Amino acid sequence: MIRMLSVFAAVIAVALVVPSFGAMDRPAKENPAILLVVFGTSYPEAQAAYKNVERVYQEQFPDAEIRIAFTSDYIRRKLLERDNISIDNPLTGLAHLNDEGYVNVVVQSLHVIPGEEFHDLANIVKSAKGIHGKFGFKNLVLGTPLLMDLEDYHNASSALAGQFDQNTTGNERTPQSSPRDPEQMAVVLMGHGTEHPANSAYSQMAGILAKDHKNVFLGTVEGYPGYDDVLAGLKTSGVRKVRLMPLMIVAGDHALNDLAGSESESWKSMLETEGFETDVNLKGMGENDGIVEIFVKHTREAFSKFE
Repeated sequence: MIRMLSVFAAVIAVALVVPSFGAMDRPAKENPAILLVVFGTSYPEAQAAYKNVERVYQEQFPDAEIRIAFTSDYIRRKLLERDNISIDNPLTGLAHLNDEGYVNVVVQSLHVIPGEEFHDLANIVKSAKGIHGKFGFKNLVLGTPLLMDLEDYHNASSALAGQFDQNTTGNERTPQSSPRDPEQMAVVLMGHGTEHPANSAYSQMAGILAKDHKNVFLGTVEGYPGYDDVLAGLKTSGVRKVRLMPLMIVAGDHALNDLAGSESESWKSMLETEGFETDVNLKGMGENDGIVEIFVKHTREAFSKFE
């Protein structure tokens, strides 16, 4: 026992005189980092949205290190197993930035609404901000989702309008010009929807779209308003043509299957059964620079909170 105490004392003595290797090997980097956080997608064609977001961020923040993280563990595992692509989750993404010496970080949510995914992310950022000492961040701020204040809703409505006169065909991702006569063709946007109270954002967005644009309707897969509400609006409008679009950052599984799929339960199939003529614009909102600019505005607001 005496020998063990002697060894322990010797270790403490060495620790007091040997400088911290962390302080030597991990110099702080003053240039900021931006961690873009999304749900994720495993569809290669849908990842065009993320590439566009990263492009805009690199242009707008040329001095910042831009990284991306997925919140979906299922998608991260699928990408690793199928494509040997490793994507961080938000926690490991922050840890890697920390380990590389980035002390000024904005974690930018790329979610549409401040729902459960966003609040989980907020908890991660809050916990990481509580770390002090050499392993802490100097500045760590969370950037808010797409739809937060009234200005965001109006800006999103304006940005989406540029897509109303475009459609895509088959598996083609490049939109073709196809001008819409609002008296003849309606636009239907599909959002995800959630049981979280933040689902009310979709009702507000639907109201603003209806006010700003003639015969534009918004519904969700898993919330209110839903398909039946959209169908009722279409029948009241008197139009017989419908253009379908996702109100999602990427045109992934929900857009390709629930919205525009060939199965009988897809919105496209159900509307055609009702006698509507349909086409689609399978372009995620992340491919729309006007939408990305709203996220950029939120990131700049986050930077303004740095000490």
